[in-house]
Amino acid sequence: MPARRVLLTGATGFVGGHVARALCAAGWTVRAIARDPAARGAREIAGLPVEVIAGDLSSGSSAALAAAAEGCTAIVHAAGLVKAASLAAYREVNALGTERLLAAARQTAPGALFVLVSSQAAAGPAREGRPVAEGDPARPVSWYGLSKREGEEAVARLWTGPWIVLRPGIVYGPGDRGLLRLFASAARGLLPVPAGRARVQLISARRAAAGIAAAAERASLSGRTGFLCEPEAVSIGDLARMIARLAEPPARLLPVPDFVVRLAGTLETLREKVTGRSRPFNADKAREVLAGDWLCDPAPMLRDLDLPAASPLQDGLRETWDWYRERGWLPL
Repeated sequence: MPARRVLLTGATGFVGGHVARALCAAGWTVRAIARDPAARGAREIAGLPVEVIAGDLSSGSSAALAAAAEGCTAIVHAAGLVKAASLAAYREVNALGTERLLAAARQTAPGALFVLVSSQAAAGPAREGRPVAEGDPARPVSWYGLSKREGEEAVARLWTGPWIVLRPGIVYGPGDRGLLRLFASAARGLLPVPAGRARVQLISARRAAAGIAAAAERASLSGRTGFLCEPEAVSIGDLARMIARLAEPPARLLPVPDFVVRLAGTLETLREKVTGRSRPFNADKAREVLAGDWLCDPAPMLRDLDLPAASPLQDGLRETWDWYRERGWLPL
């Protein structure tokens, strides 16, 4: 029986760090690629039995990627760019970087099971209120979503072995800097709420990581592109209320009109052009926020990955709040 060795990209990131823990817990020998093995993210997984190898998804790391993949029976590609000032910048990592990883790994581990951690953004929002299902044509509405979709297409086109694509919804939990802005606003006492009626689907980082680790052992699911989130949707307004109630006293909610969201996105994009630095929010992110309901059908993939029942969302948000507080990430 071949060794259970897996190559993991993105291990120093939020989702990837949780995936590293899940893979170790499942008995895998984990080899991780990291641009800077001494960076903060690498220190977060320092206590795990993970072999960290210097490298990235650039053209100059092809040899390192090929060497890292040698002897691996699975490859979990969780690395990705989540904020950028242009489509070209997203493509460089999420599409072209994925192509480079595929080409390098094909030299030394052509039969490995390749698991791509994509995004619900690659599929696009709900279709006239109907959740997007597996097999529906992809309709991304943002540069980020388009680049992730191109990464998915690269896997299907270039990988010679078995492959699975997972599209997580909104991932939250300890270590997340994406939703941190909402928690920090609640801690200050006033929480802005854009697109409050729009519905979204979330999944805790721990549960998403368990699903990704499970996929690394499911070659029988090869060729599948499925969603990874909880079936129950929640409106952004209700999510904001849950987070607001975590503060003492509870934070006040401030509805943000759509035109303000668009204006803020435009101004942040101008700021990117002036400073040359990408921002967490810009016109591209505004398109995602205002795209309506982000609904999908994760039931088939959740069933086939055999994940246990999820904890209540409120409990997960409380755990995340407490983690932020303990780490000093929330304003006093």
